[in-house]
Amino acid sequence: MTAALLALAAGASGGEPKPPVFAYRSFWPEFEAMRQFKEAGVNTVCIFAANTQNSLGQPYSKYPPVWRWFGKYDFASLDKQYDDVLAVNPDAEFICMIDLNSPVWLQHQLALQGQPDSDSFTMLSCACANPAWRKATGEYLETVVRHMEGRYGDRVKAYLLACGQTDEWMDYSRGMAGRGKSQAWKAWLKARGKQDLPVPALERLDRASFGDLIRDPASERDVVDYAQFTGDVVVDTALEFAGRTRAMIPRQRQIGMFFGYILQLARSRLVWAGHLEYERLYGSPDIDFFISPGTYADRPMGGGSGFMAPNATRALNGKGFLHEIDHRTHTYNVHLDEFVSIGWMTPWKDQAETDAGLKREFALAIVNHASLWCFDMWGGVFNTPETMKLVKQSKVLWDRFAALPLKTRAQVALVVDPESARYINDQNVAAAQIYSDTRNKLNRLGAPFEVFSFNDLSRADLAQYRLFVFPGLFEITPEKMGILQQRVFQGGRVAMFAYAPGICDGKSLDPARVKALTGTAFGTPALSMVQRDGWTSAYVGAYADLTPAALRKAALEAGVTIYCEDAVPVYANERLVAIHMAEGGEKTITVPVGCREVRELYTGRVIPVAEGQFSYEFGSPDTALFELIW
Repeated sequence: MTAALLALAAGASGGEPKPPVFAYRSFWPEFEAMRQFKEAGVNTVCIFAANTQNSLGQPYSKYPPVWRWFGKYDFASLDKQYDDVLAVNPDAEFICMIDLNSPVWLQHQLALQGQPDSDSFTMLSCACANPAWRKATGEYLETVVRHMEGRYGDRVKAYLLACGQTDEWMDYSRGMAGRGKSQAWKAWLKARGKQDLPVPALERLDRASFGDLIRDPASERDVVDYAQFTGDVVVDTALEFAGRTRAMIPRQRQIGMFFGYILQLARSRLVWAGHLEYERLYGSPDIDFFISPGTYADRPMGGGSGFMAPNATRALNGKGFLHEIDHRTHTYNVHLDEFVSIGWMTPWKDQAETDAGLKREFALAIVNHASLWCFDMWGGVFNTPETMKLVKQSKVLWDRFAALPLKTRAQVALVVDPESARYINDQNVAAAQIYSDTRNKLNRLGAPFEVFSFNDLSRADLAQYRLFVFPGLFEITPEKMGILQQRVFQGGRVAMFAYAPGICDGKSLDPARVKALTGTAFGTPALSMVQRDGWTSAYVGAYADLTPAALRKAALEAGVTIYCEDAVPVYANERLVAIHMAEGGEKTITVPVGCREVRELYTGRVIPVAEGQFSYEFGSPDTALFELIW
């Protein structure tokens, strides 16, 4: 059995690590593309039998809805979507994506029954707090899984539970609550022994005490708690649905979902979309893998792309990851119909950019042992011979390297903290500067980095890391300080902070705590580096000063190996190094000492290494994937 047939998880819970999968997906039945992907060796296909409309108000699917009424299902439509693929590719295996969002008829019927909060696409937390919605949706989920198991059996490799905005479990209610959610809030407070309080007024959700960015727990604890509650309502529902699915399927079947976008969601979404509670999902034995598109914030040539979720956190929890390559090539179809288009995203402009961009995305997945799918969306994404040749070549490389247990070479750790993030007023423009923008700046470090959650620091192997970047560590309780002192602040490392680190101790805000932590007064704008007891504090008082140059200076102070002196993204593990560039030319690349030569895997060219360095001529643009040979 091939690796692609085994499982999606790089480390499925309850068993040995499983090889990842390389798949194809489209909203529409792009049969010619499916044939081309079969010829490229790709037999795993994601099918989304949708009952609902997308964010533009257009039907996701070209097929009739499956869920027609309470207890009424059009299984002929469901089967045709799978059988049509089998007619094109008899060897096809499936990722079954189940649409758990509310059909319009369900919204209207529940409203007539006095349950109006059931529009899960835009008001997910409200729907999740609605018992009638959960009951109807859970019954639909179980019916579809039962049918799929009976008709398609082992052809189903995974079930993907999809709900919320764009089916990525995002809540767009922005804190609003109806009766059901208000009652759930009171129950949440009672279960935690907290004072019974009303849902915070909307005008309080859109501001914060300190700099209009950070909430003061002395006066805004209920808002911070309400942010956690909102995510908990969503996560509780996801866990319920995952548990019901797990009880119906054999262990080798995988369960996945989109979740954990702390590195992507920013203004209006960082706090209120519900994704901050990802650690609860990542710890569930019922979920095997998580998915995100490559970040939307750094896709042009020269950008570093990256996962929206903390890669180290999912790996520490033994979960797999699926990288969605939904990037707009120069040939993608922008038109959903004669009136509606999705032209807001700038595509790569020609075949050269498409080649460099796709190689970057494939390399990101290969180096990080990630599953992936090529998302054809509304067709046209992969429709040139040159593009399909690259897909086929990348599939060969992915088959060879993606499942190998190779350790990251990163010496830089970006640390995100969902507990601190709950304090943020995400209406503030700075919400994007904290995590999303910092990740993009690290993409220009010229060295690889890994992304941890703060709670990972107490259990992860941190021995190789020299620079820790904390752009949003606003809350440092005594317990957190103990972790920092024991696991980070030692060994000559550098810890880099921005804006107001440690301003909150979990009870109140005090800017004086910033100086106590960093040795530099709050608000000092330029980079300040202060020797502490066994470590170095690097601090900038404004996010605008957390530049790639400042990050590189801190990295060099920490003794981090810089692979390329240009401000370019680098991905690296023990055997592979990938480098992407917008503007090429001859570049000197540094690799670990002892490497005697490298092989660029897309060209097959072998280059000698002398004293840990070699020269390579990059195109403009270009992505190179080097195999290190010892």
